[in-house]
Amino acid sequence: MNNEQPFVKIKKEPVDFFLEYSALIVLIATWGFTIYHFNKLPDIIATHFDLNGNPNGFGSKFTIWLLPIIITLVYILIYVLNRYPHKFNYLTKITEQNASKQYKLASRSMRIILFNITLLFGFITFKEIDGAYTKSSTLEWWFIPLLLGSSIIPTFYMIIASGSKKYR
Repeated sequence: MNNEQPFVKIKKEPVDFFLEYSALIVLIATWGFTIYHFNKLPDIIATHFDLNGNPNGFGSKFTIWLLPIIITLVYILIYVLNRYPHKFNYLTKITEQNASKQYKLASRSMRIILFNITLLFGFITFKEIDGAYTKSSTLEWWFIPLLLGSSIIPTFYMIIASGSKKYR
């Protein structure tokens, strides 16, 4: 880690606010949905799914709290980390000239990943609760590729973009 990177305060753009607040709305909605349905859930619910989306693990309805707790911790962690982009590791040498662009790119990538994670974990929570009612817990076939793609694509974009002339 390079402690010599310049500190540059970056200004959030509308898309940054949108991503951050959208993730927060999904987080709050996930908590609200879980709180609303908790007392109505059966004592045993599906808690794990195989690659085909079929349930292969079951547990107490209290496990439904695990995903909202994880999402909350991830939200807080990324929110706090995003305040210190000068502490991130970069593939490109950070200078006074490129710091603002590099920090903004890295920070936005973190917000995109945060939004995707909250959306995906919120969806899993919804499917767990829905499956507990319908007794047909399955995740759609597209979920695993979406989960992987929504995490990997922003990361690769950031890596490729950070090395481009536009951000140097």
